[in-house]
Amino acid sequence: MTAGSPRRRIEIVIGELVLHGVERADADTVATALREGLVVLGQSRADGAAAAPTDRAESFRRLPPVVTPAGSPGALGRAVAGAVIDSVWEAPR
Repeated sequence: MTAGSPRRRIEIVIGELVLHGVERADADTVATALREGLVVLGQSRADGAAAAPTDRAESFRRLPPVVTPAGSPGALGRAVAGAVIDSVWEAPR
């Protein structure tokens, strides 16, 4: 980007978060970790010189399964955030 040019804006809209196999008591922790992970990872990608969002034509994308330690809702949210960010940007984290 050149000086004075507008910064790219990336918007990730999650219309529904379905947590199969996650205890109801852990749902807020997973959702919070997902939201915070998207912000942190998205900002780090946007600040990286080699990072560039990929062009997308589809209205939704199903990501591959993520693997996290059992009983760690925060890790699950962060892993999903990483998968989302990886699907949006060309350059790997």
